[in-house]
Amino acid sequence: MSDTDWYESWLGRERFAKFVHAARGDRARAIALVDWDREVGGEIMKGLGEWELAMRNSYDAVITDWWTGTDHWLRDPTSPVLATIMRDGRDLNFHNKKNIGKAISRLKEKATPANIVANLSLDFWRYLTAASREKSLWVPALHKAFPRGTPRFAADQQIDGLYRLRNRIAHREPIFHMPVAALVEDLLGSCERIRPELGRAIKERDPFRDLWEQYPLN
Repeated sequence: MSDTDWYESWLGRERFAKFVHAARGDRARAIALVDWDREVGGEIMKGLGEWELAMRNSYDAVITDWWTGTDHWLRDPTSPVLATIMRDGRDLNFHNKKNIGKAISRLKEKATPANIVANLSLDFWRYLTAASREKSLWVPALHKAFPRGTPRFAADQQIDGLYRLRNRIAHREPIFHMPVAALVEDLLGSCERIRPELGRAIKERDPFRDLWEQYPLN
């Protein structure tokens, strides 16, 4: 057994076979591709983490500025993310109530608005730009988190793409066959829209430059 045989056991036979196929049967290049895929995925996840942080804080700021309820918008039962809104026989906020409730229960006496914001996953923030939220959130408040004139559907489409990319990487699904450079540009563009300084900072440190040059299938 070679010292690289563990790659197949680690990834699983079917998943590893995708890399071998891409490397045209060259096992050494396939392993190099696995390593490259992991490194690129790791750098993208770092950027996605920074983007998520910027997004949730920006969303909280603009919604808090707009909201006039008696409690913070993540605690007020009349807010657009907690009020019962029936659509096609189901409560649009069912999952929001569940996720916010879990965060508050987990935090207990430390359940300040800032801590609740920090403890809600991307699964919560991602859907605040959905079509079902256009009148209740986008028009009155959330559009202010983006450059003037940004269409809701355009913001939502880009956020959904990054959300799916993040889930793919988190589940160790390969990304080498995807338009990775274009996806990175989407990430940087989304960072710049939410927090221009963040987008510029990531571009300046350019964590992907060497990785593009190291792509093993060039």
